[in-house]
Amino acid sequence: MATLVLGTVGRIFGGPLGGIVGAAIGGLVDRSLFGGGGGARETGRVGNLAIQSATYGEPIPIIVGKIRAAGNLIWTSGILEGTTQSGGGKRSGPATTSYSYSASFAVGLAGRAIASVGRIWADGKLVRERGGIFLSPITMRVHLGAEDQPVDPLISAAEGGAAPAYRGLAYAVFEDMPLADYGNRIPNLTFEIIADVGAVDAGVAVRALALAAGQDVTTSGMFPGLAGHYSGHTGTLAEALAPLVGISDAAVTTGLIVATGGAIAVTVAAHECDAQAPHANRAPERRKIASADGQAGALELGFYDTSRDYQPGLQRVRRSGLGSIDQRAITAAMAPDQAKALASQLLAGAQASRVRATLRLPWRYLWLTPGLRIAIAGARESWRIRETRFEAFVLHLELERLPAGSAVPVTASDGGRALVMPDEPAGSTMLHMLDLPILPGDAPAQPRLWAAAAGASPGWRRAGVRVSLDDGVTYAAIGSIDVGTVMGVTRNRLPAGMWTGWDRFGVIDVELLSDTMWLESRPEASVLAGSNLALVGAEIVQFAAVEAISPRRFRLSGLLRGRRGTEALVSDHIVGERFVLLDMARMLAFDPSLDLLARAGRARADGIGDADTLAVPFTIAGRVFRPLAPAHLRLSVDSGDVMARWVRRSRTGFGWTDFVDAPLGEANEVYQVEVLRSGVMVRRRSVVTEPVFAYRASDRLADGGDGAITIVVSQMSATVGPGDAATATIDIA
Repeated sequence: MATLVLGTVGRIFGGPLGGIVGAAIGGLVDRSLFGGGGGARETGRVGNLAIQSATYGEPIPIIVGKIRAAGNLIWTSGILEGTTQSGGGKRSGPATTSYSYSASFAVGLAGRAIASVGRIWADGKLVRERGGIFLSPITMRVHLGAEDQPVDPLISAAEGGAAPAYRGLAYAVFEDMPLADYGNRIPNLTFEIIADVGAVDAGVAVRALALAAGQDVTTSGMFPGLAGHYSGHTGTLAEALAPLVGISDAAVTTGLIVATGGAIAVTVAAHECDAQAPHANRAPERRKIASADGQAGALELGFYDTSRDYQPGLQRVRRSGLGSIDQRAITAAMAPDQAKALASQLLAGAQASRVRATLRLPWRYLWLTPGLRIAIAGARESWRIRETRFEAFVLHLELERLPAGSAVPVTASDGGRALVMPDEPAGSTMLHMLDLPILPGDAPAQPRLWAAAAGASPGWRRAGVRVSLDDGVTYAAIGSIDVGTVMGVTRNRLPAGMWTGWDRFGVIDVELLSDTMWLESRPEASVLAGSNLALVGAEIVQFAAVEAISPRRFRLSGLLRGRRGTEALVSDHIVGERFVLLDMARMLAFDPSLDLLARAGRARADGIGDADTLAVPFTIAGRVFRPLAPAHLRLSVDSGDVMARWVRRSRTGFGWTDFVDAPLGEANEVYQVEVLRSGVMVRRRSVVTEPVFAYRASDRLADGGDGAITIVVSQMSATVGPGDAATATIDIA
């Protein structure tokens, strides 16, 4: 603010010079009051370090089988702030303090002992594979919920003697988990919890829930199979068991849950079906059929789909005719075809149960209980007992009819499309360190190298990059590449071609590194605007047409050659050289300081499968500072003098849009001119400040007179010296 005020006042009273002085004084005032300018800077600091809330009183879930569930935060030591200093030298600018954050915390998983923990997702992104390998640097310990499990050492160190062991509770402890990928907060974690190894069914879930409630419940019969079941119910035990009983074709008696699974408990003789008490009037068997008006015409079953990483799924079955939809949901994991078959059975059972009957049997059938299935000899129907009543030595049974088979045909089903994180081995990383000219839209003020990385394995997801500038003694992380760069190798030798226009004859056959990579054609106008820019060997090219010729192989044509000042390399190609699509969004920029120019270094990929990956050598050559070769170098003879004239090109202005001189791009316009005789020996070296040079006749005679004269012109950079050279030869007889 003072800069603006004092600069304006200075211009009013002192003219332009007064404005400059006033602005300078105002800048000093601003920096003293508000900081900034050349002072130290801070980046990435978070003002609020509050931990995400943990819900008090959250029910502890009871889990059987294998299912995906989110835990509850039960302990944390807080968010830890770390700092990193960089810069502060004369060449590297003001010092910068970067902040990073990590947290140690524990997450409760299940209220009974579990077998293990499989995959883990953070904010929906897979961070741990089935094999137990983390895809990012995370340290975790799992306590399986044994009644004698010890106190976690991290919690013990933080809490001392008051640290709980959480016996009987399965939980996971994360130690110093980096939070940069999650907005510097503890992410929402979900876990693939494997509570029981092998197949489970609804009966196992029933017994586990009853045991957690302190009840001794016995199950009998066949229950539908489940991959897993989750219950965090806070009501009564009966309410918790109701969904499981509802899908199990089961009935509840005192301390007993019976699911017959289609087995007939007894077949009753027809003459015993209408027993009566002594001296009682004989009553006929009663049967009634409920109205079809209230019957559902379809049934929808909600569940957790194992084919879609346990995301919510829905399967619907419909019978002929119209009607309402019976909507049911269960917190169980199963395959889609299993869920559809179960929904079909439930709808068929609801249709058949419209028919009810009353049966009276002799007292010797007292062992029959609700839930059992019975049949009458000679009849095609079977029945399930809904209620029993014993009066005057006669057993009264209230029955409902069972379906003779599946009333709704079961067709093949799947869970539909979903964004499922691949769970395959990550494999090793292919890493390239590229020292490139300035790319479109880029304007670095320091030397810049680009790290391009990808993996051949379908399970490759990301890789960090570390660099060493001390011959591999120490490595420092420079960032990570989260989306692989499209890369591969050439399968033909790219012939030399013209670089001043479209190359309509040259083609490049490219084999990409992975099946997940793809190349697409672009209109020529889009190519001229900068799309489809690629590095082939050391030459930068663009391509318009792409033809897929086999898996991972593409043929590129409609080429623009020698882009971004690489025209000298159009003939320097071999089979099997690197191909890298230059997409800045898929690469990582590394900006060392100016005092590291010409320093050699090594880079290593730091992905999951890169323990044995070799380091990649590189040199900080400062290619972004190297001037381009001058254009249109022409030689002529004028009164015995050899005159050289050329047109300036700019490394900062590749687009020659107004057909006037390109922007300078350097501190000063300076050229180095070398004179060679017979093309083999430098006879003279001069420095000029204009795009013209005169090789005087007297100098030419002193150097050997007539013959072949070669002029080599390079624009000078104050940072890296001579740039790329333009060469022309004239033969004077």
